[in-house]
Amino acid sequence: MDEILPLAEHAAATIAHHRTRQQYAAGMPDQAALIWSHDADGDWLTSNGLPRWYNADGTAHRVRADTWTHTPTGATGNPIPAQDGHGFLPLHSSHIDGRRDLLDLLRFANQQGLHWFGLHPDPTRDHTNDRYRIAHTRGDITPPLATWTPATVTCQQIGDGHYRAMVAVDYTTCDGTGLLCRFPRFAVQRMATHLTDLHPSDMPGEHPHLRFDGNLAIVEWEHDNGITSRWIEDDRVPQDNNGCYAIGAYQWPWQLATPRAQP
Repeated sequence: MDEILPLAEHAAATIAHHRTRQQYAAGMPDQAALIWSHDADGDWLTSNGLPRWYNADGTAHRVRADTWTHTPTGATGNPIPAQDGHGFLPLHSSHIDGRRDLLDLLRFANQQGLHWFGLHPDPTRDHTNDRYRIAHTRGDITPPLATWTPATVTCQQIGDGHYRAMVAVDYTTCDGTGLLCRFPRFAVQRMATHLTDLHPSDMPGEHPHLRFDGNLAIVEWEHDNGITSRWIEDDRVPQDNNGCYAIGAYQWPWQLATPRAQP
C-alpha cells in the first residue's frame, strides 16, 4: 500500500494524463488512472499522470506485484490479462450503490493501516465489489504445488543470522533475488531476539523489529524524522496450516546460508 497510494495520488494530482494502450483498449476518456501492465519481467502498476514520474536513474516509476517464479519453466503466479483494456484502472468511478472509488479505497486502507492491495484480473468483478482487495495480511504467497525442503537461510535484513526454514524447491521471487521460505515459530522467536539485540547499535531503519501478537508475527521498521523516531508496522504475517510463518516473503532476499567454519 505504501508503494501504490503514491502512484494514485500522483495520477490524481496531475493536470493531464498519458494515453496508454490500456486506455484505448478500454474505450475510456482521459482521466486519472493506474495502469496495470503484464510484461516479461513481471506485473506492474504505474501512474498515467503528466508530467510523468521518473526515478533518479531516469526510468519510469512503477511498482511490481509480489509473486513467485518457477525457475525451470519460467511460470509465475501472476494472471495474464485477457485483454489490454483490463489494465486501465480509473481512480474515480461513480458507483450507484455508494461504494468507494479506487482512490478513496486506497486512502482508506492507508488510514486504517492495511498494508496490502490485491487486484482481480477480471474487470467485471468491479460490479460485485471484489475486483480490489485491501487487507492487513497477504493471501496466497506460496506456490500451490511447491515441494518444500528443510534448509538454513540468511539475509541482510536480519543481520545475516542463520535460521532453519522450509524452502520451496525450484521457486524464487519474481525478480529472482530471493528464495521462498517458511519458518517455524521457534525460528521466528530466535529472529526476534536477535534483532532486538542488534537494535542498541543500529542506525534507524537498518534492521526491522519482530514481535508476536497472538499467532500473528508483526514486522516493524524504525522511522526517524531527525527529531524523534518511532516504530511503524510494515507487515502482519499469519501462521499457515503447518504452523509456519513466511517472514519477509518477496521483500527480503533470503539465500542459502554458507556453513560457518568450526573453531
